Amino acid sequence: MGRFATEIDTLLAEAAIPEDERGPFHPAFPADTAPPLARRETELNTAISQRLGATDNPAGNTIRWLQQQIAALEKQETADKARQERIRTIQARLAAIDTELERINSEIAQIEGPQKERRKVIRDERVAAYVGYFDNLKLEQETLATLYAPVSARLTGDAATEQEQDLEFSIRWVADIKQWVERGSVLFDQRKAIPYGTLEGIEEATSRILAPAWTSGDSDQIAPAMEEFLAEFRKLPPAKYMRAGVTVQDIFDWLYEVEHVRLSYGIKYNGTDLEKLSPGTKGIVLLILYLGMDVKDTRPLIVDQPDENLDNESIYALLTSYFRSAKKRRQIILITHNPNLVVNADSEQVIVATAERRENGMPHISYSAGSLENNTPEGHGIKQRVCRILEGGSDAFRKREIRYSLVKA
Repeated sequence: MGRFATEIDTLLAEAAIPEDERGPFHPAFPADTAPPLARRETELNTAISQRLGATDNPAGNTIRWLQQQIAALEKQETADKARQERIRTIQARLAAIDTELERINSEIAQIEGPQKERRKVIRDERVAAYVGYFDNLKLEQETLATLYAPVSARLTGDAATEQEQDLEFSIRWVADIKQWVERGSVLFDQRKAIPYGTLEGIEEATSRILAPAWTSGDSDQIAPAMEEFLAEFRKLPPAKYMRAGVTVQDIFDWLYEVEHVRLSYGIKYNGTDLEKLSPGTKGIVLLILYLGMDVKDTRPLIVDQPDENLDNESIYALLTSYFRSAKKRRQIILITHNPNLVVNADSEQVIVATAERRENGMPHISYSAGSLENNTPEGHGIKQRVCRILEGGSDAFRKREIRYSLVKA
């Protein structure tokens, strides 16, 4: 009852009814209203509690059960959104992959079509240029053979002397395999599997497959040999064995380089290359070649110490006959310390240079000239000077006199 009065007073106060005039507005009940209201409140609270449901494991259709269902649905909705987002991402990636596949298929079509044909043309051009180098070497060999044909004919002809027949003009194909493999070694990552296993394997295969073709002088062997050699390279993708920074172009540039193959040509004497002869023998060979070949030259010839590093017997056997023959058509001036050349080459005139030191310490050089037959009782003749100055001079004169039957042997 008091609650109703309080609530009515509040409303009357809001309506500006004075407090002393509010009495008629207070309701009057025949009995106490609090108990039934309390019972009803209890009933309502019980109904609300039942409708709300338990905190843990609420019964079906209660508020808490419905809240759990709503939360589960919201969670499911969130998962569905994430799934949908993933689906959209996957679809976008699939679309990008489809685009890339179209591009790749287009490139493959180009490679298998015009580009494939273009690659074949480029490969054929590279091989043709490679073989062309060996064709040019062959042409150079033929040109050299033509240029030196007179030399070869002179050395092998019936008119050739015994010494000339020991001379040989040679042309051969040379391949520096080690140099080539060494230049290629910087291209390979030797920690990985490389063609032919190792650099030593590449060198062995080069010696076995490529070198015979390189040095054959036959350009028709080059392309098949290279094709056989490349078979091992085609078994591995280049990226598997190339060093970082190396390109496929670098590999092919090395494979088809030609600097290591060249022509080697020159003179051999008794089967030995001119470069391997001793300095003295080398000089003799060149002089024999010059005097033997240049049979039409009539200009004076000056030869400085052709006998250097040679023994007397070699000089007599190899050189004197050439000088005797050459002096018939040209003047020859020899500077020598060897009596075999002075005497046995039948020198027309001998000039003896004598150096003396004067009292003031300055050198004085005097010259005397004459024929080998110049001989004086005083011992100052050319023959006597030659015998004194040149070691073996007397023996040389003795051989000359025997040769011309001036004395008996």
